[in-house]
Amino acid sequence: MVVNNAISHDARVLKSATTLSRAGADVTVFGASSDGLGWHAGTNSEAFRRLPVLPPRAVTAAYVLWAARRRIARLAPASAWRRSLPATRYYRRAFVPALSALDPDVVHVHDIHALAAVVEYAAAAPRAVRVVYDAHEYVPGLAVGGARTARAVTGWAALEREYIGRADRVITVAPGIAEVLRETYNLPALPHVVYNAPVAGDFASPLSLRVEAGIDADVPLAVYSGALSAARGVDTAIAALAHLPGVHLAVVAVPFPHPFSVQLREQAEQLGVADRLHLVPPVASINVPSYLSTADVAISPILPISSSYDMALPNKLFEFLHAGLPIVVSDCKAMAEFVTTHGVGRSFRAGDARDLARVAGEVLAAPPQVDTSALRREYSWQSQEQRLVDAYDDLVPGLVAPTAPFPPEIKLDWTRNEASSAAQPS
Repeated sequence: MVVNNAISHDARVLKSATTLSRAGADVTVFGASSDGLGWHAGTNSEAFRRLPVLPPRAVTAAYVLWAARRRIARLAPASAWRRSLPATRYYRRAFVPALSALDPDVVHVHDIHALAAVVEYAAAAPRAVRVVYDAHEYVPGLAVGGARTARAVTGWAALEREYIGRADRVITVAPGIAEVLRETYNLPALPHVVYNAPVAGDFASPLSLRVEAGIDADVPLAVYSGALSAARGVDTAIAALAHLPGVHLAVVAVPFPHPFSVQLREQAEQLGVADRLHLVPPVASINVPSYLSTADVAISPILPISSSYDMALPNKLFEFLHAGLPIVVSDCKAMAEFVTTHGVGRSFRAGDARDLARVAGEVLAAPPQVDTSALRREYSWQSQEQRLVDAYDDLVPGLVAPTAPFPPEIKLDWTRNEASSAAQPS
């Protein structure tokens, strides 16, 4: 597997690696280090390696060259991704030698960033190498904000258009995204849908959300858990506190403390609700449902500013379900349809703090009374494992459906790999 992050907090990557190992595959995961050094870790059945991909910010020749290439790239048309996205050259230099040394039968590439490098590696390999592309989002419809510019989205979408048809299998996270991928790129088959659902089981959290927030059991508590950015609409939830007297909001995000938290605190202070906003530490992904379960309502206020968000059924939605919480979501199409169709929550007008307060207040006063046991079984990782194994049909002969209980959270103890620590991009 190849992914452009540090692996440890990517629940989908960890779950997928564990499942395929349980199904009989020999799994190695390559990720990216942020410090320019190589690192490795392993469990009983999987190996995890962080490779030096991009040079860390420092006064070094490697970083100066990287910065210069980024500036020069602005002169190229956005859709000319080989020039407009210089990072793709670094992905190729980091991942292709590592893959060549490993000589895998299949490369499962998560997200768009390393897709070109992986497909090109497979095409040049001396023996047949199959490629599985796991599209975590609909790239042309990604929301623009922060470091993600419209220009970058155009470039990544051009790369996806060029290479997605050369993957032997395409996997994605929601039916709506599967349909639009097939239509947009004229794929011969509908991508396999493997929901990014949590592992079901009694995985008690080592932390208590209410204890971390410092509030008593009888105090109404709403929770948001997930990524933080302007597009996630957490500012709407904070603004809603002004119309929800006595209600507190806990925000759980990685990393902790989060850079965006300064902005959220400033907003809460301006609105006079700072004493009811609690930025609390995260827990391991397998413990998230237990951690969230002491809240009274879960909120997902994502702004429908992109088609990717409109089609998304994100991990947090299923974590809220497994936490046993009523769910209040913005009117992003797929999430709103999910909570209303299954009777597990309500939707509100995205970006409308008063409407969020109204709906959340009504849900707190009269939570939905629905037996979600069957729903939690359906949208659990244990139910998704067979879908993932099915997607590998005929790619890796001999894979079998995992039957043993899913193991506890993978704990990775990273060790510096001296051999690769000097492998800086050049």
